[in-house]
Amino acid sequence: MASVRGRILSLMTSAQNINPFAHPDAVAKMKKMSEKYLEVKLPKGYSLEKKTTGNGTAYVCLQRNGCKNAKKAIYYLHGGCYICGLTNNYHSFLREFCNLEDGVTVVLLDYKTAPEYKYPVQLNEALDLWDELTENQDYRAENIVIGGDSSGGNLALAMMLKIRDDGRKMPAGAFLLSPWTDMTMSGDSYIRNYPKDVEIGERKAVLTEEKREKLMESGLYSFIGGADRKSPYISPCFGTYEGFPPMFFAVGEDEMLLDDTLDVVEKLKNAKVSVICERKPDMFHTYVLYKNLMPESRESFSEMKRFVQEALR
Repeated sequence: MASVRGRILSLMTSAQNINPFAHPDAVAKMKKMSEKYLEVKLPKGYSLEKKTTGNGTAYVCLQRNGCKNAKKAIYYLHGGCYICGLTNNYHSFLREFCNLEDGVTVVLLDYKTAPEYKYPVQLNEALDLWDELTENQDYRAENIVIGGDSSGGNLALAMMLKIRDDGRKMPAGAFLLSPWTDMTMSGDSYIRNYPKDVEIGERKAVLTEEKREKLMESGLYSFIGGADRKSPYISPCFGTYEGFPPMFFAVGEDEMLLDDTLDVVEKLKNAKVSVICERKPDMFHTYVLYKNLMPESRESFSEMKRFVQEALR
């Protein structure tokens, strides 16, 4: 059973439900919610700098003061269905990594969002920032760990698949929180967890085939445009994972996207890749983001932090 705080957070998350059948204005609702968190507030001892690459890709660098010459980095790709922009809750979530030994820079991609911008815009921006870090700045691929949640986890996997497919050096590792990997909604967890998923599902409802088709055509999937949903760069669950670095996943048992994680984890294991999967009972989508509010999140974050430390050693 979830902790008391976990149950409270689950109820609070249900108030932000974006199911398009319950909320036909889901896309506008998401845009509005993300605008609440645009103001950046950092505690003393940290600095945040907004930058752009030579190609105009926007990103943010978060550092502990006195660590301007850090040689190691977390490159993070945020979630939000590709609809929400980068918000300040990610700064507070990731700031702890800046305190790792020798200092670590947290780099956050501020990609262009759907529905105005569609695939492959976000993937191209992610790759552009990777090039910026590894070719124009002092970061070596083996000193970078990739991170991402939900659609950001999708983008992280797509970017890593492209880097691997191009024969380039891979990062030291990656940590992914409830990654969105299957745009065809083929996993059984979409049906099984539909009435339990407080963020995307419908309470006491059944996901029929008709609803599944309508959901895939809703604004939540607008980033795809006319591209092939089964392309590994759009649905990484259809990719192959030979040559990948160590990977860490965290996923909630009650989320519709549970199988999106488990399918990729299984492929990684079959490819003999070192992989850790934190699978928390009674937890919801991207629960780890609430690390300061409930014990389940803190436990998984601690394991994730341990993974990152080992990968950057």
